[in-house]
Amino acid sequence: MTHAAHAHADHAPDALAQLPYFAGLEEAERAAIQPLVRHRQVGAGETILVEGTECEGLYFVVAGQVRLLRTAEDGRQHVVRVLGPGASFNDVAVFDGGPNADGAVAVGPTTLGFISKGAMAALVDRHPQVAKAALKLLSARQRAMGMVVEDLALRDVTARVARLLLGCIGRHDHIIEKAEFACVNITHQEIATMVGSVREVVQRALKELERDGAIVLGRGTVDIRDQGRLEVWGQVS
Repeated sequence: MTHAAHAHADHAPDALAQLPYFAGLEEAERAAIQPLVRHRQVGAGETILVEGTECEGLYFVVAGQVRLLRTAEDGRQHVVRVLGPGASFNDVAVFDGGPNADGAVAVGPTTLGFISKGAMAALVDRHPQVAKAALKLLSARQRAMGMVVEDLALRDVTARVARLLLGCIGRHDHIIEKAEFACVNITHQEIATMVGSVREVVQRALKELERDGAIVLGRGTVDIRDQGRLEVWGQVS
């Protein structure tokens, strides 16, 4: 479930144009920001950020995918967001001055962009559009996180799995952000970390969805066959 990471620093203006922070700027303004961007190639499973450590700056995905993780007291990890090209992370720590709120791990070969927190603060001061975009983005993520909390509190595992799968194809606001291949070659354990459950319960939920004709399960794949049935299970109106 990865994209090849072929982007390089030469592609920074295009990458910046994908980011909500800078999409509203003129091309010349984005070109002026390019020297502030550092690029980094990471491999599958490589740790990018450690939860609770000092924030150095804003990261964004140029190619590939990143999972943001929170670790519970019992050591279990929960996926709080899956990000694809054009999505940023570590935003809250950049703006509130606190430590990294989440851990971050590359799903496959991934190209990242990075802007230091000092440079981001200067850009917010210099460009009102960047500040407005930050408010809009953080508000949207807060709303999406509220929906996830609602799922955990009010919906059973089958409904949560259905909603996750709908999020993977862009049909439902969820933890998936600009990561259109987030559910390709996904394991049952990975789904469990995304819906706050355990693998055995998720397996039963997937079989239930398959029996109803909503999905077809393959070896490490989930193929959505009937979006309408999936929406019924996910209680999506």
